[in-house]
Amino acid sequence: MTDGLERSRMTFPDLSSSRLHIGGAGPAADGSIHVTLAGELDREECELLEAHIADLVKQHAPAPILLDATRLTFLDSAGIRALVSCLDLSEQAGSPLSMPEVSPIVFQVLRVTELLSVFGVTGPGRSC
Repeated sequence: MTDGLERSRMTFPDLSSSRLHIGGAGPAADGSIHVTLAGELDREECELLEAHIADLVKQHAPAPILLDATRLTFLDSAGIRALVSCLDLSEQAGSPLSMPEVSPIVFQVLRVTELLSVFGVTGPGRSC
């Protein structure tokens, strides 16, 4: 007896998979490296971001790194700490890192923590 659900089509999220998705890392026409962040940046995802930025710096320094955080849906204190760590790492290698546009949620967090200018945020981007 079935309950109306096609069990063969049911899918469940992989709980071990990352909630932070990092995309696009090739050099742009102007030589800068564009990185898209989507999802959640919290304590469990910090290492992933830091390792990714470290790899980019090794490969592309002194190219500027631009983070597109308009699709980031969550940012906690550990995520802020990871972003600051990435900023420090990139600056030490001579690669300026900035996040010109962020999601409204991230904009609010960075505004409250007075970090908007540190990351070069010009305003909230499109909504997630």
